[in-house]
Amino acid sequence: MKGYVVIDTEILDSEAYSEFVDRFPAALAAHGGRFLVRTNEVEAVEGGWAPQRFVIVEFDNLAAARGFIGSPEYRALDDVRPRAVNSRIVVVEGTDSEL
Repeated sequence: MKGYVVIDTEILDSEAYSEFVDRFPAALAAHGGRFLVRTNEVEAVEGGWAPQRFVIVEFDNLAAARGFIGSPEYRALDDVRPRAVNSRIVVVEGTDSEL
């Protein structure tokens, strides 16, 4: 099954965020991640959840998704991430089920 990293982000500092965005793809590519969703266009339809920035990244499997989050490449962004964003991140496994 595919693995996914789902990120709900509030941008705190636009300059720091630009730096983070410039560096994030290289860390992602090092682990075979692919952007499925990257958008500020989020419509809350139930429950009051309205992310400012929403990202879904696909990996070949759950282990790869987990490995990315714990990787040195991703952790190298720790110098800018806390200034740039306040994020809620989950790692989930996909399914082959129709429902």
